[in-house]
Amino acid sequence: MTLAFLLAVHGAAAKERREAARAEESLSLPVQKSLGDLPNGPKAELRRFGIDADIWVTQFFQGVAAGANDGVSRYGGKLDAFLKIDAEKLGLWRGLRVNAQYEHYIGLNINQKDYALVPVSAAQAFVAQDNYHSALSLVVTQQMSNQLSVSVGKFNTMTLAAQTPLIGGGGLDTFMNRAFALPSTGIGVASPGTVADRLIVSPPYILGGIATLKTDVATFTLAFADPRNAANPRVLERPFERGVGVVGGVTVPTQIAGLRGFHTIRGGYSNARGFDLDDIGALRARLASLVGVTRKGFWLASYAVQQYLVQSADNPAAGWGLFALATLSDGNPNPVRWSALAGFAGNNLLPGRVNDQWGVGFFHYGLTAPLLSGLAERGLYRRSEGGIEAFYNWAITPWLRLTGDLQIVEPWTVNRPRATYMALRLQTRF
Repeated sequence: MTLAFLLAVHGAAAKERREAARAEESLSLPVQKSLGDLPNGPKAELRRFGIDADIWVTQFFQGVAAGANDGVSRYGGKLDAFLKIDAEKLGLWRGLRVNAQYEHYIGLNINQKDYALVPVSAAQAFVAQDNYHSALSLVVTQQMSNQLSVSVGKFNTMTLAAQTPLIGGGGLDTFMNRAFALPSTGIGVASPGTVADRLIVSPPYILGGIATLKTDVATFTLAFADPRNAANPRVLERPFERGVGVVGGVTVPTQIAGLRGFHTIRGGYSNARGFDLDDIGALRARLASLVGVTRKGFWLASYAVQQYLVQSADNPAAGWGLFALATLSDGNPNPVRWSALAGFAGNNLLPGRVNDQWGVGFFHYGLTAPLLSGLAERGLYRRSEGGIEAFYNWAITPWLRLTGDLQIVEPWTVNRPRATYMALRLQTRF
């Protein structure tokens, strides 16, 4: 009888523990970072040993509300799988980290359906049905000291851009248009690919390395890369066969009335060859004679600023402010002579909504005169392209986010009307 009593007590206690665990899980669900991030769950245990894994599924429904192809809409999406390994926590190597990202497309997208040059959904522009179906990026980073780190591998440049304060990048949770999600570096040769890849020169994947030095005064970066799109297998098979690109930059942090800001100056050069735009009207004859088809050397300089206007007292990383970016390039062979974008973005600081994000901005790509005049000689009338975008990202929970997005674009095709795009974007983090 005593044994039966003890078993009953033990069973009741175990049941209470299970119910308490379930209650804790249900209470944590609205606030946990991802759907699988349960208290003391497998992901939390893996992080203790230096392994962090995430899966994001982002769905897009985007359509042309007004324009030459009004009424056209597409549904699609993208799967992103992330793996971060801290070798030091695994007891293998001090300061060594490995980051991997796998991407795969889902369904269709609206890019290039209404004569816009710059993709209106950057996240779907490079992993898609009519492009590479999937992509794998792998970066190894060695922390040399508290100030200096060196990274080498195949980089996803949109994932790098997503780390930019306020404006973000990548097209998954902030701005969708490529002008904001992946600003031009101006020193790459993104071919094969779409027309936008070849004209708005900034490969989404690069093979190379980055050194970062952080000091009390500024952060300095120096990067080298194969100027081609590293999604092309040939880049991995024969790296740097078409040249190399080098980019240097300095970011200076500032404070105005206690509000954080960042000013970044970058300059880059590539010895790759691009199409000589000085006589594009006679390109067919020049191709036949193989004379003067290409021109060597790309260069680009840029200035960027992010300045918080309001910051949270509890979390200085949360707030909103202004951003701007201006670039200037060689103009030949680089087809974009200059570009500019500016706007406001950040978090909603109303009580309970700090995880929400919003933004509004404009962009303009100034295409070089030799390109436009050369195309006009062939009866192809084009112009520089610009537009505006506004979005609001509602964090239903930290792992479930719904975004409404509006874009108005003046396309580079002269005889096409201004286009209006509307989109819903739903992201689930597992």
